[in-house]
Amino acid sequence: MKVNELSKRTGIHLETIRYYEKQGILPEPKRQANGYRSYDEESITQLIFIKNCRTLGFSLEDIKQLNALKFHTANHYYADKLVLKQLALVEEKISQLQDIKAFLQSIAIKGKHSKSECKAIAGLQAKIKETV
Repeated sequence: MKVNELSKRTGIHLETIRYYEKQGILPEPKRQANGYRSYDEESITQLIFIKNCRTLGFSLEDIKQLNALKFHTANHYYADKLVLKQLALVEEKISQLQDIKAFLQSIAIKGKHSKSECKAIAGLQAKIKETV
């Protein structure tokens, strides 16, 4: 299949597919006599794996390593390390988002409006002063 069909079947933009090839994340496909790239079902499997990893927040470098580890069963320990590293990053992001949520809730207008001051704007300005 050609790259446009691969793109349609995986939901991944064709320029992204080409980028993954250039970065060595997706193996370069065979070429037809006319020079067109020729993809197979394994290409779909690999792209879905990459897409799932991206959805989980893995970096392209981590995905490259995970791809390499798929074929080396003795190195599954390193795959576990990458997954645990990503889990720690997700937990940190959740903590940051909870802090953001709490802050936004603290400055949200709760039905009381002042003619002289907007509590939401004042809260955002106070946050700016804290960070400067």
